[in-house]
Amino acid sequence: MGKMIDDYHLEKMIGSGQYGKVYMATNTKTKEVVAIKCISMSKFRIVPKLEELTRNEINILSSLKNPNIIQFKEMLRTTNNMYMVYEYCNGGNLEEYLHKSRRLSEEET
Repeated sequence: MGKMIDDYHLEKMIGSGQYGKVYMATNTKTKEVVAIKCISMSKFRIVPKLEELTRNEINILSSLKNPNIIQFKEMLRTTNNMYMVYEYCNGGNLEEYLHKSRRLSEEET
């Protein structure tokens, strides 16, 4: 892909949703692999509640410190997009895991 956002090199798209796309990226200074959610600024004009929802997501994830919860790292803005940087987790999502496992032990849960 090759796009640079601040110190991050966006490598590939790993997901998408109603409001934007998520990319795997590498911090060029620290070499840390992260996930970056990209939301077009035009979405904020189309969906008035999106700004509040985004602010709530950032506030909640910033306040939680738990090894089982993805950590929010920082938010970046350009003229066209907002970028939310998160800890990268390569284990897939919970829905896929539940579908594949069928049953979880109490410890896994």
